[in-house]
Amino acid sequence: MATTDWALEAFACPICLDILKDPATLPCGHSYCLLCIQKHWDQTAKKGSYECPQCRQHFKPRPVLARSNVLMEALEKLRLSGQDGPDSSVSESPEALSSSDPVGSSGAPGSQTGLYPSLPSSSPQLCPLHQQVLELYCCEDKQCICDECSFLEHKGHRVVRPDEERQKIQQELRKVSDRIQGSIADREKLIQSLPQVSQAHKSSVQQLLVDSQAVFAAVSRSVELSHSQVLELLQTHQKSASSRVEAQTYSLQQEIVSLNQKQEELRRLDSMQDPITFLNTFMAVDTMDQAENAAMEIWSPESVISGVRLCLDAYRQTALNLTKTNLASIFRVVNDAAAQVHSSGQSCDGGLVSSDPQPPSQNTVTEVKSESVKPDAKPKVRASSTATQEHHKKQACPSANPVEASASGCVSNPAPKTREEMLKFRIEPTLDHSSAFRHIRLSDGYRKATLCAEKQNYPEHADRFMFWRQVMCVEPLAGSPYYWEVEWTGPRVTVGVAYKDMKRSASDDSARLGHNTQSWSLYWSGKAFSMWHDGKETALVAPKAKRIGVYLDQQTGLLAFYRVSHNQAQEICSVHTHFDRPLVPSFRFWSGVGSSITICELS
Repeated sequence: MATTDWALEAFACPICLDILKDPATLPCGHSYCLLCIQKHWDQTAKKGSYECPQCRQHFKPRPVLARSNVLMEALEKLRLSGQDGPDSSVSESPEALSSSDPVGSSGAPGSQTGLYPSLPSSSPQLCPLHQQVLELYCCEDKQCICDECSFLEHKGHRVVRPDEERQKIQQELRKVSDRIQGSIADREKLIQSLPQVSQAHKSSVQQLLVDSQAVFAAVSRSVELSHSQVLELLQTHQKSASSRVEAQTYSLQQEIVSLNQKQEELRRLDSMQDPITFLNTFMAVDTMDQAENAAMEIWSPESVISGVRLCLDAYRQTALNLTKTNLASIFRVVNDAAAQVHSSGQSCDGGLVSSDPQPPSQNTVTEVKSESVKPDAKPKVRASSTATQEHHKKQACPSANPVEASASGCVSNPAPKTREEMLKFRIEPTLDHSSAFRHIRLSDGYRKATLCAEKQNYPEHADRFMFWRQVMCVEPLAGSPYYWEVEWTGPRVTVGVAYKDMKRSASDDSARLGHNTQSWSLYWSGKAFSMWHDGKETALVAPKAKRIGVYLDQQTGLLAFYRVSHNQAQEICSVHTHFDRPLVPSFRFWSGVGSSITICELS
């Protein structure tokens, strides 16, 4: 009869290399100490996958292990039989081993040898509590259970049969795979069509370049034609004036000759001694004073010159304003298209595209936000220390112009976070000489305003500020974002925006920047900044800034002021409200002759 010798050391744990304590068998058939395998899996739990340290078979989810009573009985018998002999070995027949150790034989003829016995992988697993087959799966606890467990410990849980659930999941996965494959096909089609789209866009832009060149050439020719016509008119006028001067000169010379003759006759008359002869001669002489009439006939060209100069100034101002307005419109169209593409790209990356923009807010309460605001802020003005960019992301998409809103579909411009991004929306507004206070001198192509002691020779105009030392710009700003910067000198300054129809001639707050409902302004008092609107002040804590950047998005209701230094922009404060019509950049001087405000040239 065949004999098999079993040593107790053969039942060693591959992890601790000691005799198995509370042995547990994995689904792959390998056995370990229950505590060793649990500690091993606890260390690799971050990977989300559990594997056998020997065969590397993966298990997911983590199997629920229990002590193997069969192995415990076999080890106990080996310990008892090892006490009978010094060699700690046991010799048994295959039949005896089969009857005492079913784990090692599996009911097959012969004997099974190895480092440790393993359970057959085909044998069903039993529930350690109810000794029933683990044929169900609890989705809440993520473990296999028996039928009895589903009515007791796992009552009310979602219990499924693994094979059936796997088939359902596989069907869903196949649907997801089909959708992914369809998305891949769509993107491949887009990739194939992108060259044609790019070529079409390139052709359109090239045609636009040709058209723009033709437009500017036609405008240039028109300006040149107007120039030549004006020159020809002035030259003709000069020749006509010269001819009139020559004719008048000749006439005056003839009058001088006549007057000399008359004077000679008067001298002869005066030398006559006989009174009768004197009287008779005097009656025959014409003594009308022609010198006074000659002085009235002298023609002066000053009226024509001053009139033409005024017309040329008006022509220049109108052309500049028209050019700037049209250029600003072109820049807005291009920037809006770029912002729309950027916003669409972000929406597509996130997998969600919103087709229902929020309606414009009708709340007229202004919200002022800054990084550091005093706690005693006035009512109806809410101060917050939250970063402005977080609030920008939550902004709705109102539009002051319903026509523009319907045409553009309410494109939400992403709030810029750096000065470099804001420079994409740069403009250089022009100061309006028709609105300038009489002691404000404009220079540098209407880019600089200086407070002077003497009055400027401005004509009367309904848009001129008569009481407050203020000046507005020409360009009304509406729709997409704008950004401009100003440098200032002097003890105090006010920089802001206002509606075009804000009063000008009044001496009360209705014409005072920041002190009415039609204007918003940032004021430097010489010690600190403050925000003004509707006569209410919000104190701010921010360092002095000699260069101030202003960001305006009239469409979304955002107005922000920045401290610009070393090509960096640091926010001073921001205003979130509803602007119902275009705004105009505006400035106010305080005391200090020589104080100046300069609109910076941005590149």
